[in-house]
Amino acid sequence: MRHSRTKAKPDMTMTESQQDLARILMNGSLAKELGIGDPELNLALAMANAQLTAGNAKKAFPDYAMLVLCRPLDADLQCGLANCALLLQEYEVALQSASTIIALSPTDCRGYYFSAAACLGLGCTDEAKEDISDALRLAESSPHRNFYDACHDLNTYLEARFT
Repeated sequence: MRHSRTKAKPDMTMTESQQDLARILMNGSLAKELGIGDPELNLALAMANAQLTAGNAKKAFPDYAMLVLCRPLDADLQCGLANCALLLQEYEVALQSASTIIALSPTDCRGYYFSAAACLGLGCTDEAKEDISDALRLAESSPHRNFYDACHDLNTYLEARFT
């Protein structure tokens, strides 16, 4: 039996309920739709931060993921998710969060740092070098000054290993 080399196009139509869910997620109104307010989100953030500080990225990861779904335009939450994802070697997730951080705040060194680290994990060293260069430049005048040392260390590693 001969198999056709052409693939059928997937059905990209969405049901009404799928469209409603997409609208909720895109508007960042999931928390409101679920009746979750700032106190609950702040408690979840405190729990995620505590887990991460205790070295338990695996437990913090779903909390950050939930927080990002509730507040997708919050760069700090995206940073938490990216950091957890990197620690768990979930490089695609880290890269997605890094890209979101960069889109939300193009002068925030954290997005470029997380992107560089994720690219390195994915084996994309040229992209990692480009991103870490941007991160270093931005970190010099960043309110997130603590990222400068991390950027410098990653840059040193990339230069030593891939130059």
